Amino acid sequence: MADVAAAAAPSVGALDAVVERACEPPTGKSRAKQLRWVGGELRTALERGAIPSSAAASLAGLLAPDTVAAYLDAAERGLLRRKPAARPDQPSPASMRVREDCLQIIGARAGIAVVLPERDRQVELRPVVAARPRSILLGHLERAVRPGQSEARSRILAIIGTVMDTGCRAGELCHLRVGDVDTERGRVRVTRLPQHRNPEAEPVVETVALSGPTRAALRNWLRARRHLVVRDAAKPAGRKNETTDALWVSVSPSGRPRPGLPLHFRGLARAYVREIRSLNLDMAGEPGWEPMPERMEQLRRAIDLEPADLGGATILRRTARPAPTPTPKPAPTRRGGS
Repeated sequence: MADVAAAAAPSVGALDAVVERACEPPTGKSRAKQLRWVGGELRTALERGAIPSSAAASLAGLLAPDTVAAYLDAAERGLLRRKPAARPDQPSPASMRVREDCLQIIGARAGIAVVLPERDRQVELRPVVAARPRSILLGHLERAVRPGQSEARSRILAIIGTVMDTGCRAGELCHLRVGDVDTERGRVRVTRLPQHRNPEAEPVVETVALSGPTRAALRNWLRARRHLVVRDAAKPAGRKNETTDALWVSVSPSGRPRPGLPLHFRGLARAYVREIRSLNLDMAGEPGWEPMPERMEQLRRAIDLEPADLGGATILRRTARPAPTPTPKPAPTRRGGS
C-alpha cells in the first residue's frame, strides 16, 4: 500500500488521535514515546502490506486479532525497521512486551478489546546477586560516610541501599522525592507503578523500612545533594531554594547546563552502570566479593518484602530471598566386581 493511501486511511487518522490522547498526562514521557513508536509501526505495517488491507477501513479493523497477530509477527521478524538489523531474527523480548503493552493501552483508550496472540514469552532470567556480596555491600554502606567520598559514589551507594531495602524498579526510583524519605524514623514511601499489560491498574503506595546502612548512605547523599540543587548560590540552601525535589539528581553537567537536575530513567541507568563499574574495581580485593552486575534488576529480584510492626505502624521490611535448594546428584551406580 502506498504511503499516501496509508496516511489517508481512516484507521490511521483514528489511531493517531487515540495515541495522542493516550500520551496526555499523567502518562510519562517514556511511555508516550513508546505509544507513538507503536503507532508509527502500525502505520508502517499498513504501508508495507505486512497486515491485512482491511485494517485501513477502521480502527477496530486495525486492532482486530488477526491484524494484531500479523503486526507482532512482522515486528518480531524485523520487517518494520527503518534500517536493516544486524540480527533481525532475534528481537528483544522487552521490545515485544512494550509493543503488547502499548497495543492494550491504545485499545483501552479507544474502547476496543485487544486480543493478543498466544506467544512464547519465556524469558531466561539472569541470576540474582548472591547473599555474600549483598552482605559485603551492606557493610560497605556503613563506611560510606567517611570524608572525601565523591558525590557520584555517595549517590550510587544510596541507590544500592534503597534497592536492597525496597526492591525498587528503576522507574520507581526515578519517582522518589526527598519528602518520601524519613531517615530519622527509618522508612521510605515508595509508589509502585503498574507493570506489563494492565493499563487500568492504579499505582500503589507502600511504606518500607530502611536498614541502618541504607539510612546512613541516604543521609550522606542528602548532604551532598543539598549543594547540588541550590537554585541561587547567594541565598541559603533549603527547600525553597532548590531546582527540584527529586531524590536522585545529576552530579556533574555531562552536557547539561548545570548539575542538580532530576535523573530520569535513561540517566539513572547510565549513572548506575558507570558507578557499578567503578565500585567493582574498588571492591575487587575484598574477600568473598563477586562483581556486581550492571543490571539493577538482578539486585532488585534478590529482595522480598514482608509486613512488620514497627512503632505501632504496619510497614514492609526487607527479607532476603532464600537461595534455591540445589538438586541432589544421584548416587553413582556401583558396578559389580569379581
